[in-house]
Amino acid sequence: MAEIKDSHHVFIAGTTGSGKTFLAKTYLAGSDKPVFVLDTKRTFEWEQIPDKQLIICNRLEQIPNATANYKYIIYRPEFDEQTQEFFNSFFKYCFQLRNCTVYVDEAMQVCPNPYKMPEYYKAILTQGRELNVNVWSASQRPSNIPVLIMSESAHWFIFRLNAPADRKKLIDYTGYDEFDEILPQYVFLYYDTNSIKMPVKGRLSVKK
Repeated sequence: MAEIKDSHHVFIAGTTGSGKTFLAKTYLAGSDKPVFVLDTKRTFEWEQIPDKQLIICNRLEQIPNATANYKYIIYRPEFDEQTQEFFNSFFKYCFQLRNCTVYVDEAMQVCPNPYKMPEYYKAILTQGRELNVNVWSASQRPSNIPVLIMSESAHWFIFRLNAPADRKKLIDYTGYDEFDEILPQYVFLYYDTNSIKMPVKGRLSVKK
């Protein structure tokens, strides 16, 4: 497995309970940079982070003040802020802040279809490395999100995907039939998009 640098974009896919969120939380809990979580499902909890380092913001306007005092910021927008305008403003804030990591807990809720996404989400994916801004994008349904998320991510972690359309999209993009396997819980395929090597299988170590 290649080293995940703090300037690298990461793509994680898998059904609910497959292990994708656990993996993201575990990796990002050790981040050297501030981490901003876009929690559109309003269910994201981060047990690994001490309360003194973590804050939940329900309004976008709360984030600038929170940035000064907390390393881990969860933006859990109220219903009236779950719009493309607010999503784009969130990504714009992170893009202009620089030197931070963004975690999108469900890219499908941010991107209304596979051909549309917030402009500053796109800017982070295509220009963020130069500003030391990277994004980890997670999704249950890869077939419903823009391919740019996958093409700009240096690292993929693919957990169990039940829908054939989701597996097919990964196969069509990479040419690797290995992505057609329906994996057990906590098992994933890791794929380094910068290499010519086939995906390799791994397993999370999860305490029950």
